[in-house]
This record gives sequence, C-alpha cells and structure tokens, in this order.
Amino acid sequence: MSAKARAGAQTAIEVTPVKVLFYGRLAETIGPELEIETPPGCSVEQLRERLIAEHPEAEQPLRSKRSRACVGDAVVHEDHVLEAADRVEFLPPVSGG
Repeated sequence: MSAKARAGAQTAIEVTPVKVLFYGRLAETIGPELEIETPPGCSVEQLRERLIAEHPEAEQPLRSKRSRACVGDAVVHEDHVLEAADRVEFLPPVSGG
C-alpha cells in the first residue's frame, strides 16, 4: 500500500449503519423508517440530536421527557452506545387512561 493510500485510510471516518424506526406522530413527521450512518461510539442522545437537526419539525416529540428509545427489545437510556446493525425505535409520547 502506498504512503498516500495509507494516509487516506487513516483519515477515513468509519461509520456504523443503524436502522431507526418511528411510530405515531414521529412516523407521520419523519417517516416510518430511516437508515442512518453513525460514527463509532454514537449514543442514543447523539442520534436524537442529529434527528432533530435533520428533522426540526420533529423536535417537540423527540425532546419530550416521555419519548423513549428502544434498542432491540429493551428501553435504553440516552447514554446507550449504538453498535453496528442495531435497530433503534423511537416511541413518541402517548397519553391515555
């Protein structure tokens, strides 16, 4: 490998594809599903902030304290670090009795 190729390989940013699913108002606003490339070590909070930046119309339900993120079959905290091939589901705030 040439020195130039090695330098390019070292500066290349690795990304992790993550499937993101939305329900309720979020699905109506953003769409039911996206695939997003995230940097290694990306947390749910960072993904949420990126979604808000790319879809400002979804900011209110995404920032709600009652909005939840699930990875696999588990509700996760904002500091949960995503891995390759994770499926993240954002559940919007719901009300009812």
